[in-house]
Amino acid sequence: MTQPHDVEFASEQYQKWLVALKDEAMLATLNQAQAMMRAVMEELRDSVSDDDAMAIANALPALARGIMLEGWRPGVEKKVIASPEDFHQRLVSRLEPHQPPPDGLAAAVLAVWRRGLSSEKARALSDRLPAALRPLWPA
Repeated sequence: MTQPHDVEFASEQYQKWLVALKDEAMLATLNQAQAMMRAVMEELRDSVSDDDAMAIANALPALARGIMLEGWRPGVEKKVIASPEDFHQRLVSRLEPHQPPPDGLAAAVLAVWRRGLSSEKARALSDRLPAALRPLWPA
């Protein structure tokens, strides 16, 4: 059975992003990379306005967008990100049943996104990041 090009491309691209995150964050497995990529996506989604969450998700490729928005409940009170360290502690809590994330996990995910997106999509995404996470966005 053939797959639409967008679906096939999204799967290949997301796999490449997981490999890149595994290398960037020095993780042992792609399973860890997936759990940690998802944790960053979900924590970010739950920390920004609904409009910002949609803008960030729309900057991502189809598969990553679906993963980010899966289980999302728009309109729920948002958790303000006070600092990169605060965000990291939330990632630790989210990933507690698994291995703890490396200290630079959020920066590693943002680096993978920056390299994997067009400049237009990267700009659209970085413009919607919370102020506390903007210093983690690669130049």
